[in-house]
Amino acid sequence: MRVNLFQSIARLAETRPQQAAQPAATDPAQAQAPQQPAVPDIVARYFTDSFEPAAGASDVVKQTKDANCGAAVATMLSPTAGKDGAAAAQKMDALESRFTDGGGTTPEELAKMLAHEGLEVKKGTSNFDMPSVNEALSRGQQVVVQVDTNRLATGVDSKVAGGSHWVVVDGMDDKGNYQVKDTNTGSRYSVSGQQIADSVGSAWELHQGGGMLVVGAPQSAMDEGTLVEKANLHTDVLGDTDGGGSRARGSFGRESS
Repeated sequence: MRVNLFQSIARLAETRPQQAAQPAATDPAQAQAPQQPAVPDIVARYFTDSFEPAAGASDVVKQTKDANCGAAVATMLSPTAGKDGAAAAQKMDALESRFTDGGGTTPEELAKMLAHEGLEVKKGTSNFDMPSVNEALSRGQQVVVQVDTNRLATGVDSKVAGGSHWVVVDGMDDKGNYQVKDTNTGSRYSVSGQQIADSVGSAWELHQGGGMLVVGAPQSAMDEGTLVEKANLHTDVLGDTDGGGSRARGSFGRESS
């Protein structure tokens, strides 16, 4: 049984032995050298392993590139796109090339992808608005959230930027945690609403953009252009930062968006 990486982080942090104190530096230049924020091994492994072949959740589309999480989310939510590996990869490539420059997906670009797949953006907020999320889930809708990956993975406000990343929230577990579909690892896991909210806050602090979009089937038939116009009413509040995924794995500790 594969251990849930995210759920294990808090327990690992609590049980990790304390490091012995290092002797004070005697060289003035060494003493003045800035200290880099510590990155937990388990977080580094999350980014290192992100694109290694692995058995993930069968209902989660795994992104195929460092920066195509938006296209992966649109493919995963699409009512018509094929979800097998080859069909999903083709759909992701087509969406990415049509709507982005290949460096990630802004909220506006993601909304256009969703409209292209016949989905309506019904609401947008600059935070993780739990009452709105709960209402959306009760209606059978799903919520796409732009977060900072490091804060989502650790729950710790380390001020170390991960990646600006899109994930999908599509339900709650019996403990009241939200179920997240993560294209970065192709996995599903549960996390508290407060941790997701904090991850959106970190996305604004570290990447200057973030928030959530409520997505569902339109109540009446609409063409793609109409769906885009309706989506444009909701995307501005999220900013215009590209969401990519694990681009931070090669430059962890630097802003990646």
